[in-house]
Amino acid sequence: MNKNLQLIDLIYPQSRTVSIVGTAKNAGKTVTLNEIVHQGEQRGITVGLISTGRDGERRDVLTDTEKPPIFVSRGTVLATVESAIKSDFAGIEILRVTDYHTPMGRVVLGRTREAGYVEISGPHSSATIRELCREMKQYGAELILIDGSLDRRASAAPFVSDGTVLATGAALSRNMQQVIEKTLHIINTYAIPTVEDENARDAACEAFESGRTALVEADGRVQYLETLTSLQCGGMISEKLNPDTRYVVLSGSATVETIKDILLNKKSSFEIVVKDPTRIFIPAKDYPILQKLGMVLRVMENINIIAVTVNPYSPEGYYFEPEELLNRMRIAVPHIPVYDVVQGE
Repeated sequence: MNKNLQLIDLIYPQSRTVSIVGTAKNAGKTVTLNEIVHQGEQRGITVGLISTGRDGERRDVLTDTEKPPIFVSRGTVLATVESAIKSDFAGIEILRVTDYHTPMGRVVLGRTREAGYVEISGPHSSATIRELCREMKQYGAELILIDGSLDRRASAAPFVSDGTVLATGAALSRNMQQVIEKTLHIINTYAIPTVEDENARDAACEAFESGRTALVEADGRVQYLETLTSLQCGGMISEKLNPDTRYVVLSGSATVETIKDILLNKKSSFEIVVKDPTRIFIPAKDYPILQKLGMVLRVMENINIIAVTVNPYSPEGYYFEPEELLNRMRIAVPHIPVYDVVQGE
C-alpha cells in the first residue's frame, strides 16, 4: 500500500455511502469518523452524516465517560433527531421533517449553516437508513458516512453501504493478541464467499422476500418451509433434509444453536446460505466446532471492508504501544489497509 494514501483516497470516489463500524464501544469509531470527515472537507467533498444510534454527544449516556465530539464544516448534510439540535452546537437549516421516529424523537434532515459540533441520531432500520441516504444525496451530499456498531450492524449491509471501515482497538480486550484475533474473526465473517449456483441464488432471493427457509436439491428442485424465522427452527429444518439437499437457505440469522440443530441430521454435504454477513452471529470460539460438524456458510453478498483503524487507548486507563499494535494488525490482515488515526499513521 502507498503509505501516502489517506483514508479518503481509499473511500472516495469509489464509494459514495460508507459505514463506519466499531468492534466494541470506545474502539475509536468516532475518531475515525472525524478523520474521514476532515479529510473529505479538505478535498472539497460535501459530506453527509447519519447514525444507526446516537453519536456526537459530549458524554456517553450509558458509561458517563467523555466522548470525542463530531466537528463538521458549513454545508454538511445530516440526519438527526429534533432534540439533538442544540443552541451551543452548529446552526442547522432544517431541510425536511421526516415521518421516521426513534426513541429520541422525530428524525429530521438538515444542513449546517456554520462550522461546529453536531450530534447525530437516527433509525435502526436498514431500509430506513438506505432511504435517508438517498434523500441526503438529493440534497447535495457527495459522500455519506453511516455511524454504526457491531450491535447495530444494519449500516454494514451491502444493500445499504458500498463499503465499511472497521474501527478496533484496546477497548476490545486488555490482551493485544485477543484484539487482533477478534478483529480478524469479524473480517473473516464479513468476507464469507458468495453462493455461486444460480438456482440456489434464485431460490434464496424468493426465500428472503417471503421470509421462508428454502431447501435446494442437486437437480434444482426447491422446497420452501413455512417458517416465520430461522431462529429456533433448526430442528424442523433438519427433519426436512434428504441426501439430495445441497443448499439450506435461512431467511433469518445464522446462530450457533440453529446451525447445530440443522447439522444434527446431516445426510449429505450442503451449504448454508444467508443474505449477508450481518445475519451471522457465530462467536470465534464456536466457528471451528461448527466447521468440524460440517458447516459451510455462504452469503448472497459479502461486505467490502475498505480499511481497518486501530485505537491503542482504552477509556479504562490501559493502552498498547501504538506502533506495535499497528504493525501486528497490518501483519494479521495484509490484504486490508490499516491506519492509526489517533497517532496519524
